[in-house]
Amino acid sequence: MGTGFEHTALAVFTTLAPMGAGAFIALAYAFIAGTPDETAAKRLDCWTALPLAVLAAGFLGAFMHLASPLNAFGVFAGIGSSPLSNEILVGVVFAAVAVVYWALALAGKLSSTLRKALLVALAALAVVFAAFCGLAYMMYTIPTWNTPLSIVQMIGYLLAGGTVLGFCTVGFAQVGLPKGAGTVALALTLVGVAVGTVGFGMQIAGLDAIRNIWSSAAELVPAIWLLLGAFAACGLVAAGLTLAAAKKAFAPALMATACVVVAVGIFLARIGFYGLYMGIAL
Repeated sequence: MGTGFEHTALAVFTTLAPMGAGAFIALAYAFIAGTPDETAAKRLDCWTALPLAVLAAGFLGAFMHLASPLNAFGVFAGIGSSPLSNEILVGVVFAAVAVVYWALALAGKLSSTLRKALLVALAALAVVFAAFCGLAYMMYTIPTWNTPLSIVQMIGYLLAGGTVLGFCTVGFAQVGLPKGAGTVALALTLVGVAVGTVGFGMQIAGLDAIRNIWSSAAELVPAIWLLLGAFAACGLVAAGLTLAAAKKAFAPALMATACVVVAVGIFLARIGFYGLYMGIAL
């Protein structure tokens, strides 16, 4: 048993990495639904460093979780058999494609068709990455984590955090989007909040049926419902800030605040999730 904070590094990883990846869904929308001119496209390409930096910070959290930096090389030894190795592999593939896209964009080597194709691929890969982040915790030895709901909530966090970060990037780049972009941003954020809340909430609701020789899993984190509520509240505040920012061309200050708020909410939910650790032998 623990508080969840002993897994802070992993909580950072599963908060920031999906946010950075999910931001490319909003970038895909910006280039497919919007029609940024060459100058605006260059600004947005430069600001794409923001979600990539958030993605990198997430991976740094995973790296810090290792007992020794040298263990990083052993992670890939379990590809195909270890959910954790598969998760990292998918994340590395996403990061590699994202960096290639960014480098080509900065070099002016992307045609409109190729740009949109790569962004669609990155948006799809982002969802796959989030799914693998949840799949990594589906192991029979930890029954409190071993549920498809681990995948559901990660996809919710990807949509909630990634949407806000993506439109924050658009705001910093001062790229105009078509009418209705604010509604799209609000809808995606709210869907993410709803999916994450339902996924985690259903997991919590089933804890009382999981027991070991010491206690019920429902007793592991007494404040677990409060942590879920904190995520939902932060998500709704971030959605409100996003809608308000959209009326001002996604005002960077409001969007940056929304990013911090939603990240805090996701982090608290992840801390609660890790606090639910209960092995079958204990």
